[in-house]
Amino acid sequence: MDSIFAYSKTDSIIHRLPAWLKLLFLIAVPITLYLTPIIVCIILIPAFLILALISKIRLGQFLRDLRPIVIYASMILLIDVLSWLIFSENDDIITKTSLYLILRLFCAVEAASIFFRTTSIYEMMESFTFGKAGLTVSAILSLFLSFLPQIFATWTQLDAAYRARGGRKGPAKAVRILPQLISLSLSKARTTYLALVNRS
Repeated sequence: MDSIFAYSKTDSIIHRLPAWLKLLFLIAVPITLYLTPIIVCIILIPAFLILALISKIRLGQFLRDLRPIVIYASMILLIDVLSWLIFSENDDIITKTSLYLILRLFCAVEAASIFFRTTSIYEMMESFTFGKAGLTVSAILSLFLSFLPQIFATWTQLDAAYRARGGRKGPAKAVRILPQLISLSLSKARTTYLALVNRS
């Protein structure tokens, strides 16, 4: 099963762009969203969807990457509703501030999805290496950028194994999986770091 933010091994114009250029794009998106009116965000949401299609990212993969925002947005909206029910100070059940926050987060996660789906850890390593002296720094930076996709990939593997053994959803699942997630993530980080250094 494909995990959230996993690299997609396809060939597209976006895949062929330098990793450092895509990283600048990823950094620029939240800054732009913060400094511009919300209409920019509303325009960027379908624009990023088109960009994902140009990148040959499957629609199912792209939507899967947006799942964390659905959970986060639900929590924000629930807080708004509870505040309205308890205090009843606002005429609006859902505040504009909450809607703007959700839209901006939605946009930022779309950008992150495109970056991680089109950029492998090895491309990051090659783009950020400037001579032998920068090798260690480049490897650490690459590991840092790949941390989120690797965590989700490890969680997906552990979750599949847990369900295959007949495990059920609930607090017991987190208690069993989290220690393994931490241990495996640290082990994978070390293995990936050594592989990056040896590859260079």
